[in-house]
Amino acid sequence: MHRYPITVLKFGSSVLCCEADLSKAVQEIYRWTRDGHRVVAVVSAIGSTTDSLVARAQTYGSNLSDEAVAMLVATGEATSAALLTLALERAGLHSVVVDEVRLGLRTRGPILNAEPCGIDVPRVLSILENASVAVVPGFVGRQEDGTLSLLGRGGSDLTAVFVAHHLGAERCRLVKDVNGIFEHDPADKVNVPRRYSTVSWAQAVRVGNGVVQPRAIEFAEQHGLTIEVATLNSDSPTLICGLPISFADQFPSATPLRVGLLGAGTVGLGVYRTLAAHPETFDIRRIAVRQLEREDGIPPALLTHDPWEVVSSDCDVIIELIGGLSPARELIEAALKSGKHVITANKLVVSRHGKQLRRIAEFAGVQLLYSAAVGGGVPMLEQVSRIAQSSGIRTLHGVVNGTTNFILDRLAEGLSREDALGEAQRLGFAEQDPTSDLDGSDAAHKLALLAQTAFGAWLNPADIERTGIEHFDSEAVRDAARSGHSVRLVASLSRGEFGLRARIAPQLFAHTHAFAQTINEENCLEIESQSGDVVQVRGKGAGRWPTAVSVMADVCDIYRAQQLGVAEEFLVAGRAS
Repeated sequence: MHRYPITVLKFGSSVLCCEADLSKAVQEIYRWTRDGHRVVAVVSAIGSTTDSLVARAQTYGSNLSDEAVAMLVATGEATSAALLTLALERAGLHSVVVDEVRLGLRTRGPILNAEPCGIDVPRVLSILENASVAVVPGFVGRQEDGTLSLLGRGGSDLTAVFVAHHLGAERCRLVKDVNGIFEHDPADKVNVPRRYSTVSWAQAVRVGNGVVQPRAIEFAEQHGLTIEVATLNSDSPTLICGLPISFADQFPSATPLRVGLLGAGTVGLGVYRTLAAHPETFDIRRIAVRQLEREDGIPPALLTHDPWEVVSSDCDVIIELIGGLSPARELIEAALKSGKHVITANKLVVSRHGKQLRRIAEFAGVQLLYSAAVGGGVPMLEQVSRIAQSSGIRTLHGVVNGTTNFILDRLAEGLSREDALGEAQRLGFAEQDPTSDLDGSDAAHKLALLAQTAFGAWLNPADIERTGIEHFDSEAVRDAARSGHSVRLVASLSRGEFGLRARIAPQLFAHTHAFAQTINEENCLEIESQSGDVVQVRGKGAGRWPTAVSVMADVCDIYRAQQLGVAEEFLVAGRAS
């Protein structure tokens, strides 16, 4: 039994139509990792790459070497897997490419239409112990003699199902450009088909319209495996399984979520671009910026220099990314009171005023979400919340400030404190005023939010016991390095007989420890449950993409809740009539 729930997600070329669509796959993967899952992402080649490669091979004649064709066509999947891994790493998710060799995917039969017959389960589970995501190129394997082979057209579906079965995955979801399996072509606007909620394996083969490779369905039936078929960001997949056939209720489509954005700086611009890539889902109403003349591709009609104009607009949700205490706190409070959801990455406001703001949100019947306020793209608050609810938490220990990582490592290399800080500022790892990082204030604000999530206690960040590194002895850091150790600024939280103890202080770790290996903008948190299990989450804790992916995860949560609300209103109206 593996320690983490495993979800296998398959992204086909209908979803990855172009390289820009990789960000959509990143967001879908992050959705599951933030819920505590390890993810195996099986990817097809991007867009029409496979067709282009096959056509390219055919220009060399008709009597072609199967081995050479397979090797050429497989480059499409390899490229897709590599690019997705780079996109995941940019977003802060610890990811590893697991090609067919590392996967140990063995095949037999025709080289261009092979059948999988085994994978290296212990190796894959070992990889998932140390990485949040394993990215697998779809439909590529190796014959017993080492020859590269393909699993035929649509074979990425078979790879995903095969891997899910052998890993004992909790979920195998095939992400498609349609939300499930329909009675017939879902594009038929005259004779509108019903969508299956559950469908038998045999029926899915008959009516699937090629949405899922028949061989994948047949393999699932042989092994009693349930396959989920859904589009991106869906909560209502079709289940291909052994249950009786049933149809999903047909609801009116949810209207796009109306969004107002406060701030379009480093993070805000990343959030804007992600929102703008999904016009069918998100309707960007207004954006508050400091300067109205910009060259970042934002339509001028959306821009205003007045943030209050955004708060008073007809938005469903306000995303606050301007930072600082004021006017951010006042804007958030006003938005909540006016019945708008609020998403923020502002740890300063939430750690100091979160208790009051949460009460306002509850009274107004809206949500205040701030996943990005701690850990950036590392789902620290989500993991802490999950464990607190399931088994309770004993202690937390974490490296939650990347600036201090960078400076301490430069000190270990022999730089002076002044030179280390200057380099950190030049490279963007430290602000021009790094006081809150160096004295531990930034970590204290994050620890206060972790304490609220773990134990329901609102701590005053100013009351947290705190020792920073602003006066740390550089020679002591170098001595530690020479003895095989690293210094890290650690945030610690524990509950004992005398209540909570929260502390920020430098600590010494062997170079092999996860905290010592947490470098630059990376963050790492170890959560010990009441049962004694230790869960670790790790990744990039700052920057445009890690923070933006966390903000967008909160936005998607609200969108899915809106869809659920539309369905519930429809059902209530139907019962009343």
